[in-house]
Amino acid sequence: MLQVDLLWVYAIGAMFATAAGKQLKKLESTFGNIYFALLLLYLSAIFVPEAIWLLWSFPHWETMHVWSSLEEIPTMYVTFFMAGDILLAVFGYWIVSRLILSGRDYAAHLQWFAGYFAFFFVLIYGWDGTGWQRFTWDPTVTGSLWEPGKTMGIIGFATSNVALTLYAMAIPTILPMLVGGYRWLKEGNVLYGMDEREASSLALKGVGVYVVGVFVSLILSGLAAAAAIYVSNLIGFLGSAVGVAAILLLAYLVAFREGGVVHSMILKTFGPA
Repeated sequence: MLQVDLLWVYAIGAMFATAAGKQLKKLESTFGNIYFALLLLYLSAIFVPEAIWLLWSFPHWETMHVWSSLEEIPTMYVTFFMAGDILLAVFGYWIVSRLILSGRDYAAHLQWFAGYFAFFFVLIYGWDGTGWQRFTWDPTVTGSLWEPGKTMGIIGFATSNVALTLYAMAIPTILPMLVGGYRWLKEGNVLYGMDEREASSLALKGVGVYVVGVFVSLILSGLAAAAAIYVSNLIGFLGSAVGVAAILLLAYLVAFREGGVVHSMILKTFGPA
């Protein structure tokens, strides 16, 4: 979906930079390196073309049902979103690179956690609590446009035309990040004196942390969305912000504070060089 892609690419750019963090420290460079070039290649050859494919095939779903056909979508908006995918990915990569070069490794990793949390939250909550309904409605199957309250449910949507297209995109979208992350992490470990076997083992653990971190962000965003809906029903519109803040504060105290489980896991797995 165009709106959430802008948040997803920030997280992707952040992930690319953290995976190559040790190399960036050696190079003392943000943009003049192969890692940044490969981020641009990934965006231009895989991510943005897939977004165009989804927009062309399912304009209603890809715009979170704000528009129902390609003819309705202002060309300027499409241009903005596609350019935004590149710019925000580069911005995420740049922010994280600067944090890494200044020795703030944990803050650097929190960027992709935050990006994925925001991505999943908007996907689930949207801007009015109906994000999950919008996500689970495929007009090419139902034959009708989405309206508040409509949903195919998870099981019904799982076999929809949109879902089948997403499955087809999963391998070219995810596999390069997994393989690239492993190779870059291993390369960085070897660069700082580890033998091949130890470097490979730690790199695999690093990829595992990325995968687990994405699922943690998904769970947190689901809890935040539920809290936002519940509290807003009690005290009105501002309650959504209160609900999200409460979940984030709890997550910080339980896991994300310095010395907490996430902080320890990140430094142990990726470690400052």
